[in-house]
Formats: sequence, C-alpha cells, structure tokens
Amino acid sequence: MAGRGMLLRSCRLCVARVLGILPRSQTPVVGSRLAAWSLVQARPLVRVPQLVPGPCSLRSVTQRAVHEAASAPSEARPGNPTPPASSHCILNFYHLVDIPRPHEVLEQHRAFLEGREVRGRIYISHQGINAQCGGVTADAVAYVQWLAQEQSLFEGLRYKLYPADDHAFPRLRLKFRPNLISLAGGMAAAPVTDAQARATPLDPLAWKEMLAQAQSQSSGTKPVVLDVRNSYEWDAGHFEGAQRPLEDEFRETPTASSRTPLPHHLEGVDPATPIMMYCTGGIRCDVYSTHLRAQGYSNLYSLDGGIQSYLDAGVGEHWKGSLYVFDSRMAVPAPSPAATGEEGEAGLTAAAPCQVCGGAAVLPHMNCANIDCNKLFIACPACKTHLKGCCSEPCMTAPRLLRPIKDAGVYGSWTAYAGEDGVAAAAIRSGRGSRRAQRRAVRLAEERSRQRAKREEKMERRRLVEQVMAACAAKAPAEAEDPAWRRLREARLKLMAQRQDKLRGPAHAAAEEARGS
Repeated sequence: MAGRGMLLRSCRLCVARVLGILPRSQTPVVGSRLAAWSLVQARPLVRVPQLVPGPCSLRSVTQRAVHEAASAPSEARPGNPTPPASSHCILNFYHLVDIPRPHEVLEQHRAFLEGREVRGRIYISHQGINAQCGGVTADAVAYVQWLAQEQSLFEGLRYKLYPADDHAFPRLRLKFRPNLISLAGGMAAAPVTDAQARATPLDPLAWKEMLAQAQSQSSGTKPVVLDVRNSYEWDAGHFEGAQRPLEDEFRETPTASSRTPLPHHLEGVDPATPIMMYCTGGIRCDVYSTHLRAQGYSNLYSLDGGIQSYLDAGVGEHWKGSLYVFDSRMAVPAPSPAATGEEGEAGLTAAAPCQVCGGAAVLPHMNCANIDCNKLFIACPACKTHLKGCCSEPCMTAPRLLRPIKDAGVYGSWTAYAGEDGVAAAAIRSGRGSRRAQRRAVRLAEERSRQRAKREEKMERRRLVEQVMAACAAKAPAEAEDPAWRRLREARLKLMAQRQDKLRGPAHAAAEEARGS
C-alpha cells in the first residue's frame, strides 16, 4: 500500500508540473510530506459543485482539483493582495512546512527585521510559521515579500494585508515556540505538514455552495458545521448551522490527551458524515483536522484562508454578525448591510445578544472594569453606559474598579490602568485576583459533570443487560444447567464487572477489594 501511495503522489506531481500548477524550481522528494504539501499548496482550491451524502474519497477530490486546474484561467487562481496605500498595515499569514533548524531560521528573521517598524506575533517551530503582525506598510510588505520570494523554505506562501491608521500591535514578539497554536497535548505528534492528513480546503464560493446545499438538504447525511474557535469569537459572528463551542479557549478543545477525544458537537456523529470546519485564518482547522482524521473522520472540509478570506472575497451569505480579530481592530464587519447596526465604539453588531439584558449587542468585546473579574463580554450601548464598563452591577462596587487605557486602538498591559491618588498603583501591586481561575474551575467542573453523567448512563445500560440475561436464565433452567452455557455467562458477567470497575475508577476498585478482604 505504501508503494502504491508513493506512485499516486508521484503521478499527481508529474501532472501538476505539466499543467503548470507546481513551479519547476521546486523538486520535492516523492513520498515525503513535502511532496504532498507542495502539490496542495500550489494547486487551485477544491470546488464542490454538488454535495453528495456519505464519504467522499480524497482520490476523487484530487482528480477534480487537477481537472479544474487545467481549465481555470491563471488569473483566477488564488494570489496575494496588493499592498494598501495606507501608512500602516496589518499582515497575517501562516505556513505549515517541516523546518529542520528553526532556530537558524528565527535568527534570519530577526536580522532582517532589525531596524524595521514591524510589530506583532511571529512564531516559528519545527512545523512552520504563524504570524499576526503589522507596522509601517513599506517595512511589513518588504518582510513578507522577502519571505515569500527569497526564502525557498516558504515558497508558495500566501498572506493577507489590511490597511491601518497606526500600529495594531504594541511590540514585536519574534520567538521559537514548540507549538504554533495552543492545543491540548501539543502539536508535535500531529502530522500537520502532511496535506493529506488535513481537511480538504474549499474556496469561499465552494464553501458558500456547500453551506447552501446543507441548509436546503432534507434527506440523507447532513454535514456538521464545526466552529473550532474560542466561544467568545462565536458570539461576535458565526456561520449558519454552527453551534457555539463549549470551550472558552481553543486550547481546551478535546484531543487524544483529553478525557474525551472529541468535541461535544461531534459526539455520536457517524465518522462518514461530512464535517465543515472553519476558523479565523485557517491554521486551527488545518491543525485540528489531523486529530479528527486520526479519530476516523475521513470526510473533512475546511474553509481555505478562514473566515477572513470568505469576507475578503465579498461573500456575506450564511454569515451572522462580525468577525473577531486579534489586533487593535478587535472586530471587522461582514460585507453585508446586516453587519452595520447601531452606532457603538466600532458600529459593529454581534451575532449573540447582549450578555447583560439580552438586547442587540454592539462590538467590540470589552473586559470588565473590575480587574478582579476581568471577564470578556459583549453588551448593548445602554448597558455599557449604565454599568460603566462592568459586566454586572455587583462589579460596579468592587474595591479595585479601574479603567483600561487604550492608546491608538491598542489596550496596554493589564498594569496600564487609570486611577487617582495612587489607587491604581496600589490595586495593581496587590495582584490580578482569582476570578479568572474561578471561571476555569467552573468550566472544568461542568466537563467532569458531563463525563460522570455519560459513565452513569453506560453503567445503567449494562445493568439492564444483566437483568435481561438473568431473566433469560430463569426461563430456561435446563439450558442454565449446561456447563458450557454457564461458563459463557460467567465470563460475560466478569467482563461487565471489569468494565464497570474501569468506569468507576481505581479508587472504587481498591475500596471493593478492601471490603471483600
């Protein structure tokens, strides 16, 4: 099977070269991760003209992609944007590729950025690069063009540029990180640089078509629209049919190292069901889809370039609210009149209601002015004014009620608060407070409660099975006296008891053993 797979990949690369999809200067090793990655990164995105219930083979998807690559005009293929005319810009990109010596690559980036006005987060690991940064337009564009055009390791890099009035990030954080994104259990074991291990990317139009077909589908296997962002990002905006994530932060999303390996919205879902994944820029989908594929989900699709590409393409259908972003903008509107609502700080409506009164909320999010709470929430203009920046009335009388300082659209560190007569300094010296830890403890307790309920349900089902078996034995005494049947029944009961002990935990088993002795 391995030889056949390498032969298929070799054939696809040859076809790609003939069609001009793959640059001739690029010579990936056949059968390696780089070979598969190069083909998918260079080819046009997969189009899905018709949603067919049931599993979709990767081979057929690849054949459609090569066919459409031959027929599509070169100018229609995805490319990088034109630099904005503004003095400053925001630059976002990521690239998944094996980097044997990431620390050497990091020093090359540090040397190039020396003296240039580029700020933000740039992380490099053994599996690629992830950046949300920006600065003076000339410097930011020079950096990304140096990366895409002169660094062969990042050939085929795709990036996004957005105009800005000033710096969108307070400082530059250029560093090596073992994990490009925070994921439970880490990314090291995930084959993220292998394109065949990731979800099949869909361009914005194909994504819109697939969503429309899913919404109108009345029979067959309906796709699951999976939001793999933080829960508060869903509150700002989301696609139709996507349920709110139970996890406040993406790093809490279940993996193989978690108590349960699947998100709550995928529990009980047939692995052959089409899964449509999306996130802000695409990297979280690419990474998490490798975990879902390892769990047996073979019909995975992702929105290529994330929600940003969908909105940049001017496609606003099936999208509700605005997009939460991790820079000074905090939120951007969708290309639809529905995204412009009441006048607020940014004039952006949220998909979720006001978390105080239930009315129409206006973005951006804000942190509670009570630094012992610091809850991130959304509210309507009236509640923002009435509560004076707090999330609830009890927080308005808190002893450490401070106002965050916002300079040029950027919130400073949590120690940069306004106060009078040294009150702010004294409050800050006393520490952050424990409300954030308390909220996390509540979420963990809720997760443990859900897992306990599932274990109890399984134990109840097994108890009913035992009752049925006992009733059958009572009705057939002659059969029950048969030695072979009796041994089989004893083996089944022993197996059930072992499974129950495993579900109850080692502490229960030890207690039972002590009670028996």
